[in-house]
Amino acid sequence: MAVDAAWNVDRVELDYSPQSLAQVDGILGNFHAEKLRADEIGETVFSFGCYVGEVMVRQLGGLWAMPDQGFWSRLGFGKPNMMVVQMPNGIIWNPIGKAFKLLENGKEESFVYFYGLAVSKGG
Repeated sequence: MAVDAAWNVDRVELDYSPQSLAQVDGILGNFHAEKLRADEIGETVFSFGCYVGEVMVRQLGGLWAMPDQGFWSRLGFGKPNMMVVQMPNGIIWNPIGKAFKLLENGKEESFVYFYGLAVSKGG
């Protein structure tokens, strides 16, 4: 869905490479600059988070998983309802949540940085 949206809206071709994450930063950063809100484009933001997660799965060997209750409790949330990416070393990353943060806060929530951090943690 994100691949189609990127192409249809911005003529950006996403190829599941780490380099494509800069393009996702730009797209979501533009949504932030346009002051779009999650209640207006939540499905699109969700799909870009899924795209980033899939890059992590394909490039770093992660797996999509539902987090256990303890993970969400530590973050102050209730029942788990959003998939995360678990790396082979056990570290859990939340690219979907990160996409919503990028929409809210802008490019300071960069996926390029997020991915680089995952790599540096043995992702």
